[in-house]
Amino acid sequence: MKCLLIIVLLCTQILFAQETPATFWNNRCDFKTDGTGKAMGLKIKLSVPCDWKQADGERPHIVKKFLYNSGVTSAISTLTIRKMPGSPTKSEIAEMFTQKGLKELTEDLGTFISGRKLKVDGLDCGEVAFKMTREHPVGTLYLYNMYYYFIYKDKMIVLGYATGST
Repeated sequence: MKCLLIIVLLCTQILFAQETPATFWNNRCDFKTDGTGKAMGLKIKLSVPCDWKQADGERPHIVKKFLYNSGVTSAISTLTIRKMPGSPTKSEIAEMFTQKGLKELTEDLGTFISGRKLKVDGLDCGEVAFKMTREHPVGTLYLYNMYYYFIYKDKMIVLGYATGST
């Protein structure tokens, strides 16, 4: 998860360049799950920028949301945990994290851009980039998303990151 966080922080640094790198990297706060409630028995630790607001997820599977709004641009990151029907085998996970499998994971979410398999803290991880649009009363919202999928036993952990504009 540490490598994943670094990826998210790098993306954020590029998008929110008004902060100096030293301030950005040194001003982080830890978020931890204790395994209760929506965490479904998992203890996860994430390091996020301290100026991002934390909010509980409204949906049953969203553990926590982290929100940022500079007035010019905004971002959201979510930690999601879902119980799977069973524990997938190594070969099933390998198939899920192929380009085709990752594309299928996000086909209902938006337009697939890229996908690849990574290793993060010893776990296989699927990284997916996709874009989407949403119609709102004030205009069309254009979003760029990065999702990181992890399988741990019978749980799918998703760290989602999105930034957008109208």
